[in-house]
Parts: sequence; structure tokens; C-alpha cells
Amino acid sequence: MVRIIFLLLFIYSVIFGKELVEFDYELDAYYSNVSAFIDLDTKEETENALNKTEEEIYRDLATNILNPNVFLIEAAVFPMPVTGLFIRSEYDDFYNKAQLSPTTNLVKSITAGFEEPYSLSFFIGRMLVFKKRAKNRVGKNRAYLGFLISVSDKSIKDNIAYDNYSFNVEYKLKGTRDKQTSDLDWSFRIGYKQNSNYNFVDTLYLGARRSSSDFTKDVWSVIYNSAFNALLEVDKGNFNFTKAEFTIEKKFPLQKGKTKMVLGIVMGYIYNSNSRYRGTLRTNGVENHQFVFRPNLKF
Repeated sequence: MVRIIFLLLFIYSVIFGKELVEFDYELDAYYSNVSAFIDLDTKEETENALNKTEEEIYRDLATNILNPNVFLIEAAVFPMPVTGLFIRSEYDDFYNKAQLSPTTNLVKSITAGFEEPYSLSFFIGRMLVFKKRAKNRVGKNRAYLGFLISVSDKSIKDNIAYDNYSFNVEYKLKGTRDKQTSDLDWSFRIGYKQNSNYNFVDTLYLGARRSSSDFTKDVWSVIYNSAFNALLEVDKGNFNFTKAEFTIEKKFPLQKGKTKMVLGIVMGYIYNSNSRYRGTLRTNGVENHQFVFRPNLKF
């Protein structure tokens, strides 16, 4: 299905003009994707917000939300969570030996935080871009505000994949500014998740993430070389608390000649309440407390 969608988009871009559809991709150990940006405003180019402040970007997106200029289709895969599924499925003895304490499994700590192995998403809303020259590849240098729908047919619990057609709908503010000497990434969302598998409870959630790296600032700076992620989730039926997640990341920008990289160490905590699951997933036990540890390297 995904291949058919992107093939049709490619044919559409060839027939009606490549400027109407832009393809892009992103490779990351935890989140990799291929995307198609469909321009809904054929009269004007997408605004270049390179010189705008973060506050100005938020204001411009919010005041123009009723005038959407982009429709986005994204197919994503989450490599490390998929690796966790593979290790538990094929190397169960190794997985059991990685259980360092009742609340800490090393494999789960590294791969935790992603509840699907892959997803297909559709977004409509307002978008700005950040680019120095007209012909520069935009890549991930964009900011969005709008509605996102994501679907998947699998859900992950304790590094095991279960059949579950899930449907997420979010109102989301997201952006990335990748500069020569720094980068800034942010995401704020409120959403609803519905599951076809009765064992997974339908939920409402609120999430926030902000990440900053700067090669010109003190490497130990909390403001410029760190990140945080927070999520709060409740049962949509009775509003009982179901999940909380909080992680912090210390980033170490490293430069040797023209080569730049950022070493990151993520630490945090995930709590899943017993009311998050039903049936066998609940009665067979739920590891309520999970320590998170994710080393990461970004070029």
C-alpha cells in the first residue's frame, strides 16, 4: 500500500510539475522516514522563515492555521524498537540475561518509548521552511502546525509485537532548524489513540519535546546542549492515569576539522499503570516502572 501511494505521488509530480510534490527522507537510529510534501498553495512559494525568531514562527503558524499550504504523507520505521523485537524473538536467552533488575532490562531500556515498529502518517496544515538559498535542499528544516493522522497494524509491549490496528489523531506543532553551528528541534502535541485490539486501552495524551545543540556554546550548557521529552496519557473513557514518560538528554557537540557530530546520552523514566491494558496483557503482569537509557550519535 505504501509503495503504491508513493508511486502515484511520483507519477503525479512528473505529470503536473515536480514543484508541487517534494520528496525527502530522514535516517536515524530511532526514527527513519520517507516523506512526500504536496504543495496546496500553487500561487505562492512556502514562506522562508530563516530570519524569524522562535516566537515569531509560532505566531505566524497559529495565525494562518485556517489557510493550510501543505499535505504531507510519511512512511516511518523505528529501527531500534524493531531491533528490540528481533532480539527478544530470536535471542530470548540474551534478552533474559539483559534483565539487570526487576524494573530494568537493558534491551528494553535502549528501545523503550516507541509503541509501534512502523507507521503511515498524513498531515495537513501550515508549514514554513528554513533555507539560506533558493536552490538549497530544505530537508528537515521546516516548521508545521496542523492535524496529523497516523496508522499502524502492530503495537509493541515489552519488546513483543501484537496485532493491533491503531489510529492516532493529533493537533501538532513541530519544527527543526538545522544550522551550520547549531540545531533546534521542538514538538508539542495533543492527541487521541484508538486501538482495534481490546487488550490495549484507548487513550488521550499530551506531549512535549525540545532539543538543542550548539557548537558555539559551552558543552555543559543546559539551555543550548540538552533535550527533554515529556508525555502524559489517560484512559479516554474514565480519564484514569495510564502512562507517564519523562526523559532528559545531555548532548556533547564534537568537531574535528569539518566533521561535526553530536554525542547524546538519554536517561529517563516510563511508568505504565495497570489500567493501560486489559485481558491477558494485564493479568500476565505489567512492568510498571521502566528506566530508559539511550546512547545516540548524530552527524
